[in-house]
Parts: sequence; structure tokens; C-alpha cells
Amino acid sequence: MSTLPKPPKHLLAALMCGNLLEYFDFFIFAHFSFLLAPKFYPSISPVHDAIIGGLFFAIGFLARPLGGYIFGCMADLGGRRKSLMFSVLGMAIPTLCIGLLPTYTQVGIAAPIALIACRIIQGMCMGGEFTNGGILLIESYGWKRAGTVAGLYNSSAGMGSLLAIACVAIATRPGMPEWSWRAPFILAAALGVIAFYLRTCVTESPVFESEKRIRSADEFKLFSPQHRRFVYRAFCVGAVAGVFIWIPLSYTSFYMTKVLSIPLHTAAKMTVLAVIGHNIFTAIFGWLSDKVGLQRTMLAACITQLICIYPAFTLLHEQHFALFQLIMILPAAMAYSVVHPLSSLNVPVLIRGRVSGFSFSAGLSIFAGLTPLITNTLTQLMGGSSTGVMIYVATTGLLGGALLVWLLKEAPAVKKSELRLVA
Repeated sequence: MSTLPKPPKHLLAALMCGNLLEYFDFFIFAHFSFLLAPKFYPSISPVHDAIIGGLFFAIGFLARPLGGYIFGCMADLGGRRKSLMFSVLGMAIPTLCIGLLPTYTQVGIAAPIALIACRIIQGMCMGGEFTNGGILLIESYGWKRAGTVAGLYNSSAGMGSLLAIACVAIATRPGMPEWSWRAPFILAAALGVIAFYLRTCVTESPVFESEKRIRSADEFKLFSPQHRRFVYRAFCVGAVAGVFIWIPLSYTSFYMTKVLSIPLHTAAKMTVLAVIGHNIFTAIFGWLSDKVGLQRTMLAACITQLICIYPAFTLLHEQHFALFQLIMILPAAMAYSVVHPLSSLNVPVLIRGRVSGFSFSAGLSIFAGLTPLITNTLTQLMGGSSTGVMIYVATTGLLGGALLVWLLKEAPAVKKSELRLVA
């Protein structure tokens, strides 16, 4: 196999900046979801508003597999660069629309319908953005540095979330006008244009260009014998990472505000702590994964979660929120640091965008998208107890880890003659 050409110096920075801005677009809604629910849907009670807000947020996640497949097809047929340019532009347009939408009191049922449509488009574009950006980096920098570049790339998503939190904090300060919630969405759309420009400076994957010259794209059929192992593995990777990360990012805030009646601004500090910790540890564990192995890093995440789940939730019940966040971030960061390499490992180049785009996005969407709704509902049904949530997270870690052990064990050895297909 020929040596990969040295990637452009700006490639990692350009993709990280683009990922940061695109996740800023996406997370603006996440942090505003509970505030926006009563504006776009008749308000009945705080619990009702929380559930509706969670549903609006989940819709964006649940649209990711479709977008992952569409943009994955584009990446496999036309190139990673083209797919990333279209996904970031497609993200900016619905974000701007959300900032300009009339509310329920102004247009009635048309308001939530329009909001749902915008969220679906956002989710589809995000499904193409996250996976194809990671694939382009791995194919440009090579497998020896796959964990490092993927960890840095994923940490930039957290930076976008921090920027979104800062905008929300400013827009919701006392004395701000009622329409102030619209400003972050309009700003996010403007930054999306900058992200599009950054993508025009990105070079195409040398592995993709080399493989494309040799042959045309493979026909991809879900669950076909030669592909289903890749599909199952990517799905499990997305499911485990999705559940692990949304406990510190979402459930802690819900527990503090809805169960303990702690002010939202205090709970927001814990979310900021989780995001900062996630950014730092994802980059560190990505670097370590290149030393100890991608599979071992993911399995270590599942084992760490099982070991830490009971003491962590004991700390939560005793209101040691900062310690709870730091403990729960560790397995989440381990898992997220290797999601791109594990989703692409041994997958032929010309179906990699579709396998990772659809299967990883499906696992992430179903479990991360519904985890806030599941955990919040379990807590409400159990009278404020988080025992059900603890069982849910532990079960995910146990089953996810066991399935990944089996799927990785079943992975066939790659012959030297086939290395060009998995470079």
C-alpha cells in the first residue's frame, strides 16, 4: 500500500472549526428546547413542557440516520468534501428559519409543524456532517493517528455546545426583550456561512480519490452478509456513546431543576462543567487510544461505566453534582474519542460513508435522542428517584460492551491485498 501524502496543515483546524459551528447551530435548540416548547405548543404544566421540549429535541436526532445515509451516498459517490459542504449549508438554512418562525399564538398549529420541519432538516444535515468529517480526517491522517484526530474533532463539538450555552445565558438574562431567543439562531446561521467557506478550503480524501480511480462505488445493502457486521458494530458504537454522554449533559440538569427545584442558572453551571470535561478528556483518550488500541478504549468505557454507576449516582443523590459530572464524563469521553475509527474500521472505502453515516447515526439517534425523554420520564414515574435511570445506563453499558466484544471478535483479519480498501 502506498504511503498517504502529508495532509494540509489547515485540514484538522478547518474541519474542527466547521464542526464547532455546525454543532453550535444544533445545540442552540437543545439549550433552548424547554423555553421554546410553550412558544410553539400550548403550555399545560412544567412537566408537560419538559416532555414536549424533549420530543422537539429528539426529532432532530431521529432524522440523523436518513441524513447520514443521504450524505453518506454523496460522500461515497462524489467525495467527502462535497458532502461536508452541502451538509453545513443545509444546517444554516433551517437554523435561520427557526429564528424567524412565528409562535403558536401568532399562527396556531402551523408553528409547531414548521418547527418540526426545521428540526428534521437540521438532524439530517448533522447526520452527514459528523460522520463524514471524521472519515475524511482518518483517511487523510491514517490509522496510526486515527484516535488522536478523531478525539480532537469530537472535542470541537463540545466547544460548539459551550458557545451555544453562552449565547443562551445572555439571551435569557433578566431585562432582555421577549424576542431575544431569536438572536442566537440568527447568529448561528451567519456562522454557518463561515463554516461553509472553511469547507471550500478542505482537500478531498487521498484514500477516496485513489480508490475511486480503481473502481466504482460498491452497491450497499443493509444487513447483507458482507456488510451487516459493519452495520451492527457502528450501531452499537453510536448507542453506547449516545447514552453515556447524555447523562451528564442532560439528565443532571433535569434532576437539579425538576426534582430538586434548583435554579436553572445553577444547573447550567454543571452542564458547562460536563462539556468542558468532555472536551478535554475526549482529546486525551483519543490520543491514548492510538497507544492502547481503539477496541480496548471502547471496552474500557463500558467497564468504567459499570464500575462507577452506583457510586456516581450516590453522589448525585447527596447533591455532589460536580463530582457526579466528572465521574460520568470519563466513560462518555472514552467512548466518544473512538466512535469514528471504530465505525469505519475494516469497512471498504467506497461504502464507508453510508455504513458509518446510517448505522452510527441510527444508534446515536435512537439512544441519545430518546435518552433525555426516557430518563426524565423514568424519574417522574418513580417519584423523583433515579434508580430506573441507573439501571438503564448500566444495562446499556453491559449489553453494548458484550455486543462489541462479539462483533470485534468476529471481525475478519485484513489481507495485505485488501489494505487499499480499508486504508
